Amino acid sequence: MYPNLKEDELSLILRFVSLILLCFSLVGLSGCGLFDLILPDSNKPGGYDQQAEYVEEGEPRIKSGLTLRVSVTASGSAAVQEVMKEVDLNGEILLPLIGAVKCEGLTVVELQTKISKSYEKYFIDPQVSVNFAYTENGNMKSPWGSILMMGEITRPGPVNMPSTRDLNVVRALMMAGGVTPMADKRKVRVTRREKSGELKRFIVDIEKIGKDGRSDLDIILKPGDVVWVPESWY
Repeated sequence: MYPNLKEDELSLILRFVSLILLCFSLVGLSGCGLFDLILPDSNKPGGYDQQAEYVEEGEPRIKSGLTLRVSVTASGSAAVQEVMKEVDLNGEILLPLIGAVKCEGLTVVELQTKISKSYEKYFIDPQVSVNFAYTENGNMKSPWGSILMMGEITRPGPVNMPSTRDLNVVRALMMAGGVTPMADKRKVRVTRREKSGELKRFIVDIEKIGKDGRSDLDIILKPGDVVWVPESWY
């Protein structure tokens, strides 16, 4: 069959071909799991898991990039007209009369108290209102955090958590433009970092959720979670 090959070389080639055929036969019987043994690093989340962050529950804390709506009244009238201020890289906002105000790490209630004390030098009993200025589809950073979407996703990257904090995997994928044609919809992986630093992982079968209407198989995401969609091998 191969006149120019020595007997031992031909035997080696035939053994190699037989091994390849055996692998594909096993894949047909056992699904894509065998590729985890053959190619252990080819379809893994890699460093994505390590990007999961623990976010403290409760009222969101102010941080750089968020936009605040601030107004001040005194004696029943506006002392400082309502202003929209984005928190700068130093974690500060600039306000009339009092200048830079450090606000990173505070809640809006704590910032209201801080600003009110500063304005007491200028007004009698100032009433300060501070709120997050956030529009869900306004290309703004969410005060309630974000989910990192990676893998076979149309638009990989962060997806904002809504104020209702009821974001599940299916909706997060829709917000990221959906999955690519190469996605393995049965093995969507969610990684969550606990307060202790431990990583917890969940597998969500969005194919079954869509086909069978099994919304009970979906999970509610938390800020700091990583959602990774693997590539399907067939």
